[in-house]
Amino acid sequence: MWFCPDCMGQATQMVKNISAIQKRQEDMEQRMYSIELEVKENKRAFESRLNDNDKEMKEMHKEILNMNAKLQMVQDDIATDSGNLKWTDIVNKAVDSKLETVSADINMVEQSIEETRVKAQEIRDKEDRKNNIILYKIPESQAGIGYEAVVKHDSDLFLAMCDEVFGLDITREDVKKIHRIGRRGPATRPLLIQLSSGMLKNNIMETTYKLQKADNYKHIIISHDMTRMEREQCKRLVEEAKDRETQEASGEFIYRVRGPPGGMKVVRLKKRM
Repeated sequence: MWFCPDCMGQATQMVKNISAIQKRQEDMEQRMYSIELEVKENKRAFESRLNDNDKEMKEMHKEILNMNAKLQMVQDDIATDSGNLKWTDIVNKAVDSKLETVSADINMVEQSIEETRVKAQEIRDKEDRKNNIILYKIPESQAGIGYEAVVKHDSDLFLAMCDEVFGLDITREDVKKIHRIGRRGPATRPLLIQLSSGMLKNNIMETTYKLQKADNYKHIIISHDMTRMEREQCKRLVEEAKDRETQEASGEFIYRVRGPPGGMKVVRLKKRM
């Protein structure tokens, strides 16, 4: 393809930019693939540990039952010998001590099992939400128009925003799930969208800053669909950012929470004058 001398420099730079974008997308896909493998491996490890803990719990319960049976036998034998009171005291103390030890071990196993279950649930929950985004303050459809009409209304708004604001070619086939969160009321409900791939989600999240310059969309906020643990972590970090900003003596910096779910942190930014 021939370019005039004035356009040659711009065309060359454009080719370089496209190549850089393609390379960045390839790197992101590779990173996402590695993360998915790591999540699956952790999931298998937690499930294996959970099964082992269940087996250990059953063995301890079995041991307690056997010990109770032996204790009953000892008590029956002691009952036939009313003159041997000192031996009875010794046996009872030994049995009570053993039962306390076993009870403490059972409590530790139960706690370990519960922690393993919580971690396994967190991994499954995170896997289910990895391609989701949530849109806040995006207008709702009129009430009573039917489910399909509501879905079409919300999909049209989302696809128009992707095209007009982000410049992304996202189709209806890329939207795997779309629905409002909560019951309809006076306040606009958040809109949850599940995309077909993590790459599409990342492309949107990396260009959300463009909303600030779009008059029709600058009121909209886009966030990750976080798990309960991730939301709690984000809340703690937001409070930390507020505290650090309050203590900022120079007044030249602000503190904000940045990063993906599970990897969020408080960063210091230069205040815009």
